[in-house]
Amino acid sequence: MIMSCYRCWCLGALAVVVVLSCAAGAATLKSRRFEGGEYVLVNDVAQYYGLGRNSSEDSETARYRTSFADLTLTADRREVTLNGVQHWLSAPIYSSQGRLWISKTDVLKTIDPVLRQGRNAKPLSVRSIVLDPGHGGNDRGARGRAGIEKVLTLDIVRRLQDALEARGFRVWLTRSSDSFVPLEDRPELAAEKKADLFVSIHLNSGGIGAQGIETFCMPPAGAVSTATPFRGWRRSQEEGPERNNRYDESNVWLAHCVQRSLLRAVGAADRGVRRARFVVLRDAPCPAILVEAGFLSHPAEETKLLSASYRDQLANAIAEGILTYKAGVER
Repeated sequence: MIMSCYRCWCLGALAVVVVLSCAAGAATLKSRRFEGGEYVLVNDVAQYYGLGRNSSEDSETARYRTSFADLTLTADRREVTLNGVQHWLSAPIYSSQGRLWISKTDVLKTIDPVLRQGRNAKPLSVRSIVLDPGHGGNDRGARGRAGIEKVLTLDIVRRLQDALEARGFRVWLTRSSDSFVPLEDRPELAAEKKADLFVSIHLNSGGIGAQGIETFCMPPAGAVSTATPFRGWRRSQEEGPERNNRYDESNVWLAHCVQRSLLRAVGAADRGVRRARFVVLRDAPCPAILVEAGFLSHPAEETKLLSASYRDQLANAIAEGILTYKAGVER
């Protein structure tokens, strides 16, 4: 198992050497520059993490599976499957001369935190959590035939609060009634309470047939959001470092744990761990995620979300995901 890693990117004129110094020793991954970005061979990444040989017969796809990990990547796609969860990368997998490459940003900010299960150079304490029920007051959020987002998110959060407190966490809510709370004030509560985690709960709305669960965390500095088409590695002011980028690795591990737990508990479609600079994520002073727990615009999912027992399932699954996250970062 890969333990805590200190990382140093050494830039040269033609190539980059990725140095991962670990408790068990040190290894280097050479990377090359393609179209303004720095990329590492997918096979080299798999070898470093002990993922075995590529089992895919398709030159445009790489598939690695072991007893402790699985990883599937496809050329020109930003979605990868990593340990049972779809993750959206900062840049598509690059194909050159029959070999696949992954951006160095995605090695450091997605692959590494998940494969080493959130382990840090220093253990992190996870005791207090701020929960954020989406919308409220005159902001009703998404609406289905009968369900209203602001009502259902508050109910899910109350159930989640009970589940977390039963597991020994201290919990605060950004709103405990049908009231409007400005977006900027929500992460400020986490700062005021010195919370260890911030978790925002929402419900979705989309086109015909849209369904499933997705969990958001912050994009790394210099990377575009999932909803933004990738057009190269030019950095804009909007894509620069934000307050919450200090917690990039913890953010993605938390998102992974919660998304996987939800999928296992309710069997929903996996819309993946996605990236967005939402205000409540951008300004959070601690690791933070935003969960879209289903589509009110999808009749079958709305029917489930209107069931108290299903909302209990969602709440308990999120709580179990947080426990998995805690187990990783406290080691």
